[in-house]
Amino acid sequence: MVAINIIFLFLFLTLWIKTKRYDIESIQELDNKIHPLKRLYPIGLYLCDKTPLKRLLNKSVYIDDSLKALNIGEPLDQVKRIYICKKVVLTIIILFLADLFFLGYKIKEESIIFNGNYIKRPEANEGSKSITLDVLVSEDNEAVLEEELTLEVKEAEYDPQELENKFAYGKQYIDQKALGSNRSGGEIKTDLNFITRIPETRIRVSWETSNSKLIDKDGTVYNEGLLKSELVEVTATLSYKERKELYTMFFKVLPKEYTKEEFARIRLQEVLREEDNNSKEENIFTLPDAMDKQKITWAEKEDHTATMLFIFGTFAGVLIFIIMDRNLISLVDKRNKEMLMDYPEIINKFTLLVGAGMSLSNAWIKIAKDYKEKTTKKRFAYEEINITAGELMIGTSEVIAYERFGRRVKLLPYLRFGSLIAQNVKKGSGELLNQLELEAAEAFEERKELAKRMGEEAATKLLIPMAFMLLIVLAIIMVPAMLSFGI
Repeated sequence: MVAINIIFLFLFLTLWIKTKRYDIESIQELDNKIHPLKRLYPIGLYLCDKTPLKRLLNKSVYIDDSLKALNIGEPLDQVKRIYICKKVVLTIIILFLADLFFLGYKIKEESIIFNGNYIKRPEANEGSKSITLDVLVSEDNEAVLEEELTLEVKEAEYDPQELENKFAYGKQYIDQKALGSNRSGGEIKTDLNFITRIPETRIRVSWETSNSKLIDKDGTVYNEGLLKSELVEVTATLSYKERKELYTMFFKVLPKEYTKEEFARIRLQEVLREEDNNSKEENIFTLPDAMDKQKITWAEKEDHTATMLFIFGTFAGVLIFIIMDRNLISLVDKRNKEMLMDYPEIINKFTLLVGAGMSLSNAWIKIAKDYKEKTTKKRFAYEEINITAGELMIGTSEVIAYERFGRRVKLLPYLRFGSLIAQNVKKGSGELLNQLELEAAEAFEERKELAKRMGEEAATKLLIPMAFMLLIVLAIIMVPAMLSFGI
């Protein structure tokens, strides 16, 4: 997997170097705010032109209308090419980052086993460390035991005399506390007190029993259904670094017959303890490769975190590629609302100019000219008016120009407006001014309704944060009340 990711990384870098100056002229005029990644667009343009993505560019007809509506007066082919390029570049960046995260995680990840079956012990004063390994015990090429094993590797041992004193104190403390409320080891009726630490020391205590069905490792005694006394061996292992000592109690039980797998597990623990004791003053812990007549195979527990990061990054890249089209639909919807809000203002201006004696074409050109001179912010409706004004100025038929305007905008009020003035140019009518005034009054009412709907939508969106605030307030009130009642 690492090799594959290195190949991906190499391909990304090679592609970036190869396409660094590809078709740079097409992106020089792009707005940095709208296209913050435009320095990487040569990669996307190259892939769009030289790979099967070109077919996607040609087949993506479903986004044509949206791109036309949002990029007024710009060539559709170029706009579409830049849009697909933007999606491709964003997807590549996400895949590239996922690749880097994967490789970084793998580099940071340290190998536990080296030279086949060696583990480096912790440095002095680092304390013990627990590692999880996959172990395979086999005999005659057949698996006897295959499972995950947690192994505690301890640091080197120092000052034997000090340890002797600590362990002596630990055994005395166990003698005082282990029996709990029982009188003696021969009269166990209630739970035992299996402590896990010796106070005022760093000695840890672990417990093992020969029959966990009668006495559990935490000291719980299961004697409800016991018909006769049985001998149970309970062993407390006192450990500090590599030093271990045992404390044992007995209860009469029948010997337990172990399966081959259980015996292999117990025997493996014994072999590991022996190896631990034999190498406690060495800097490495040797994992046994054989046990009696059985072969032991060790393997590090595989960590899938890096792989999951890469898969997640790949999925996110593909998802972004798809979601961008949904965002395009949202932008078109926003454009339509903006144009509907501007419509009453436009129709009022047009009515005022025509009423003052201007011809239809001159009134249209006057509105476009005022927009270019007085407005710095782009407004979609006025941009469409500006295109129609340009057509009128170069001699395009008024009827054709007004009808084109309505078809480009594709909103009912503008279609109605374009059709109204186009019909007036064709047939002539003394009622145009009255019709425009009625249209202006109707447009104003529609704008009020639109503003009302937008306000209702905003109020609906506010319900979600208000619901979260309600939950927080309830939690602030209820949690202290529940805690006071001990719930």
